[in-house]
Amino acid sequence: MEGQKYVDLGCSSPAVITCSHTHKGFKQRFCIRTESMALGMLLTSGCATSRHCHQQELPGVRIHCCDSDLCNSASPWSAGALHLLCVLASVLLVLFQV
Repeated sequence: MEGQKYVDLGCSSPAVITCSHTHKGFKQRFCIRTESMALGMLLTSGCATSRHCHQQELPGVRIHCCDSDLCNSASPWSAGALHLLCVLASVLLVLFQV
């Protein structure tokens, strides 16, 4: 998965996207995530250039950039999804035992 980063798109369906491409001649090799400091919520996530990542934080906005695989601290399996999967498997085992 070289060149791929895990990015939470701000919803329940995360995606793995490649952040090693160029856009208008600029190499976008960082994952970027911006969050509202007041609301504590995700504003944007995606790919960015080093210039975007090294700028000063905007008032009220936290900017987080990283450049390694699966680096933005979002996990592809949340604890809730794993718990739901275990409950579903248990229910199916009970139903098919009869």
